[in-house]
Amino acid sequence: MNVSWFIAKRYLFSKKTKSIINIISTISIIGVFVSTASLVIVLSGFNGIDGLVKDLYGKYDADITIMPKFGKTVNKADLLKDKLQNVDNISAISYFIEQVVMIMHNDKWATAKMKGVEDAYKFICLSDSVIYKGSNSLWKDNMPLAIIGRGIQNQIQVHSNSIYNNISVYALLRDKKLSVNNKSAFKPISINVGGVFSINKEYDNEYFIVPIEIAKELLDYKDDVSGIDIAVKDKSKTKLTKQNIIDIVGDSFTVKTKYEKNELIYKINESEKWMVFSILIFILLLSTFNIVASLTMLILDKKKDIYTLSALGTNQKTIKKIFFKEGFLISFIGGILGICFGVIVCVLQIKFHLITLENSNISYWPVIINYYDLLLIFIVLIFIGILASALPTLYLIKKHTN
Repeated sequence: MNVSWFIAKRYLFSKKTKSIINIISTISIIGVFVSTASLVIVLSGFNGIDGLVKDLYGKYDADITIMPKFGKTVNKADLLKDKLQNVDNISAISYFIEQVVMIMHNDKWATAKMKGVEDAYKFICLSDSVIYKGSNSLWKDNMPLAIIGRGIQNQIQVHSNSIYNNISVYALLRDKKLSVNNKSAFKPISINVGGVFSINKEYDNEYFIVPIEIAKELLDYKDDVSGIDIAVKDKSKTKLTKQNIIDIVGDSFTVKTKYEKNELIYKINESEKWMVFSILIFILLLSTFNIVASLTMLILDKKKDIYTLSALGTNQKTIKKIFFKEGFLISFIGGILGICFGVIVCVLQIKFHLITLENSNISYWPVIINYYDLLLIFIVLIFIGILASALPTLYLIKKHTN
């Protein structure tokens, strides 16, 4: 066995002549343990929130959306749908029309965003997993159906599986001026509710889906649309697919992925995560001062041992290694125990949902263990451990061996 490792372990795990050194070493291990466990738990918590946000906003947003840079609508021929269908990695395409309208059912009113889509839209965003009641079909027996958000359903008190589920939709025509006496500015249309979706409160209170033919009829659109929604096969190639689409449609259109559409939300969450990470690293750095104190007192306590080892021919480099490895062991043991404890706490939360959330889209705090985060924590721990062990060792050993 390496002599320096053997003596370092003897100093750490054997009784010291002064109990205060023992206590400080224990406090050092506990300090590193608590800081490291906190890092694992907090970062995993932020990962869970990030995953929840991506899930909530990703369910409704298409993988890629094309919209005009100027104006609200564009002639659908300009979007070159036929060419887009030949792009590799695209699985489904749907024109869409989006407009703010008013909905009425039994004298109950609500303002909402109507989104008219093609049948392919069910393969892009409107999957069975987001349907709360009814189905995601936009047609039944050649009759058009609306799929409304759960929040809108609560506002107008309409059922999705009843003969009394007809709603009236009122839209302001774009070539008409709104005034008290101009009733012709609004065009109404009736449609039955075929399903209710539940994604998140924002979308549930704001959106409802209808066949694009109904939206065209209601708004008097002929060949105009608001844009195109696209689903991709391989999510990892979304950026490449986006670039291929830009090459086809040109600079007259805005092409965005689902993450770019909600970029601010994701960036804020990511910034918060790394800000908290920096604060916890600073706390970990402060906790390592106990290692410096423990090594300083140990070196002073072991002056006779240092002189004896020097007299026996041990060089200064070996003596430095003994106390350096002592400090490194304190940091390593506390860190490994902290990482293991943090992972155990996260696994318990994942399996048993110990921490709950009220008035939220999910009943418990989501946690995702990212192994890259664990590797980063371990690397930072090793670096700080080396730094905290080297500083007192280099100075004090040199002083007491000269």
